[in-house]
Amino acid sequence: MLNRILFASLLLASTLAQATVIDEVALKAQERVTPPTVVRGGNSASYVTDNTGGPEWPRPFADGTCCSGLGPVRYTVQPFSLSANDTCDISSVQAGFDGYIFVYQDAFDPLNQTVNFVAGDDDGNGGIGTSDIMGLALTGNRTYYFVSTGFELGDEGSFSNSITCPSANVFLNAAAGVSRSVPSNSQWSLALLAAITVLAGFLAMVKRSR
Repeated sequence: MLNRILFASLLLASTLAQATVIDEVALKAQERVTPPTVVRGGNSASYVTDNTGGPEWPRPFADGTCCSGLGPVRYTVQPFSLSANDTCDISSVQAGFDGYIFVYQDAFDPLNQTVNFVAGDDDGNGGIGTSDIMGLALTGNRTYYFVSTGFELGDEGSFSNSITCPSANVFLNAAAGVSRSVPSNSQWSLALLAAITVLAGFLAMVKRSR
C-alpha cells in the first residue's frame, strides 16, 4: 500500500512539472513583438559574455516568481552601476539560441532567485534570440547585476549585451559577484585554530580515560 502511495505521489509531481514546462512554452508562442523603444543621446556600455559551460541555476520567470521547469540552465553575471538615477534600456542579442536576461540589485544569489529581483525578459523586440528590459528605473551609485542565461536546458552561447541610459554614466565592474561570501584567510586561520584546539582537547580526554 505504501509503495502505491509513493508511486502515485511521484507520478503527480512529474505531471505537475511537465505542466509547468508546457505552460511556459505555450505562453512563449502567444507573445507579441512590440516596436522598439529608442533612447537618443544617452550613455551606454556594451559587452559580450558567454554562458557555455557556466554555472547552472533553476531560473525564475520574467516576473521574478520561481521557478521554471525547463532547466537547470547556465548563466553568467555582470555587475554594473550608474553615476546617477536614470531610466535605462537593458538589451541582449543571443548568438543563435534562445536567451533570457534578468537584473538584480545589491546582490545576486542563484539559489535565492526571488531575492533582490528587479526585472527580467525572455524574448525582446527582435523576437527569439533577443531580450529587452526597456525603461527600467535604476538608482545611481548602487550595484546591479545583469544575469544572462538560457530559456531552457541546452540554450548556451554568447550574448551581446548593452545598458543604455539617457544621461547617467554606466560603469561595468571588472568581475562578476554573488551574495554568498567567501571566508578570508584570517577566517580560515581562526577556523583551523579552533579545529586544532577541539582535537587537542579530545585527545587529552581520551588519554586521561585510559
